[in-house]
Amino acid sequence: MVTLGLSITSRHLWPVFFFLGWFILQSRLRHLLSISQASTLSASTQLIHQLFYFLDEANYPQLVGLFMPQGTWKRQGELLTGHAQILQALAKRPTTQRIRHVISNAFLAASEPASATLTAYMTAYRFDNGNHQTGPVTISRPFRLSVVHAKLEVSDGRWRVADLDLVPEFEFAADSAPVGTSPP
Repeated sequence: MVTLGLSITSRHLWPVFFFLGWFILQSRLRHLLSISQASTLSASTQLIHQLFYFLDEANYPQLVGLFMPQGTWKRQGELLTGHAQILQALAKRPTTQRIRHVISNAFLAASEPASATLTAYMTAYRFDNGNHQTGPVTISRPFRLSVVHAKLEVSDGRWRVADLDLVPEFEFAADSAPVGTSPP
């Protein structure tokens, strides 16, 4: 048996064990953080999808329930603050309008345990000929594409909108026929 004259004791191995423990801990924390961010992204995206669905369906009481009590919404150039102002502005929407907001490309621009900022695209499709319509309607183009910036906070154990800002990026050219009429 050949010996090299080395005597390895636990005193010599502690830096190795420390480094391995630190490495495993960091790896585990990164994994937990990615799970947390995925969960936050999912909850945030779900919240924004619900908000625009309630808007499309004119279910305004459910919509305002997704906002913090003093939440703000920069909508069509006007800053709305609180549930009452949001409801008052939405009450002015045409009742014959059929509109759909499609949310895409959502990502977290910032994330903390109890707050997040979601950025997404919103494409709006609109039809309104002044009459209530049933069944599919024909349109030839989207109405608008906007960038959605939503600051969200956890309140009473659920995500709510603290600040919503829709920034128009594209307005689509009007057809030669009035909006809502079918092309020949």
